[in-house]
Amino acid sequence: MNNLIDLAQVIGSGLSNKQCYLSLQRVNQEEGTFWSYRADNSSGIWCSKHEWSAGIEVTSSLTTIPDDLLPTMVAALFSVVGIPFVRDINTQGEDRQLPNDIYPVVQCNGYQFVLVGFSAAWIKRLTIGWESYLAPQVTVSVPLIAGFLTDTKPIFNGQGVWLKDGHNPNKGSAILWWGKPVASVQYHEDKTWFVNDTYPSYSLPDKTSYVKVASLDISLQDLLNLENGNTFEAELVCEVQSKLISDNQCAAKGELFVSPDGVVFHANDYFKAPA
Repeated sequence: MNNLIDLAQVIGSGLSNKQCYLSLQRVNQEEGTFWSYRADNSSGIWCSKHEWSAGIEVTSSLTTIPDDLLPTMVAALFSVVGIPFVRDINTQGEDRQLPNDIYPVVQCNGYQFVLVGFSAAWIKRLTIGWESYLAPQVTVSVPLIAGFLTDTKPIFNGQGVWLKDGHNPNKGSAILWWGKPVASVQYHEDKTWFVNDTYPSYSLPDKTSYVKVASLDISLQDLLNLENGNTFEAELVCEVQSKLISDNQCAAKGELFVSPDGVVFHANDYFKAPA
């Protein structure tokens, strides 16, 4: 998640060198081929089977390639994308299913491939001199929370806990959470939200939990550009019950009680952690 934020800050709405176009895109889980870098097996280039087959046909007019010719075809296929992303890449690929996620995607001379394991600093070095361009926006689902907890003690049925920085969702108020508090927001009208306040960058304990009440489908660029007093548009998806989320899993369901002193989460459906 933090890596995605860093990537978005470097790539922005998109980058181009007038031949290749780089942008963040959501890639659905599918089969493909992965070519790693010689010095780092976890980083490299991934291409879907469809894009790979199309590239082979364009390059050679063949539908299948003998195994002993594959390295040559790899070199020919990726030579069109220029130096930055294919230098020192292994020409022997491996079948790999790419998880559904948001990745840096390069489109160049009709080809499209995904950059896997690239840090934001690495991409920044490889795209020196590239210019910005407006690529299609990427939408991310961001939790709306009523508050959070830094206490690691489990919560059982019938117990209640005070939330840090508690917000009252019944009045349209909540916190945008993306690995940490991002902004305090207020529902305005239709799909419009108002930014009451943005949170400074600070670290929270690894075991921080939060109470999710809904989620917002918001463009990644809007999320990165939130400022006090701004408005933005996002689609609201509500939860049936408030959920205590710990380690990216629902630890308990319950209800919220709001008082002048703050917000309490009361658990009425506790999920025992697996042994």
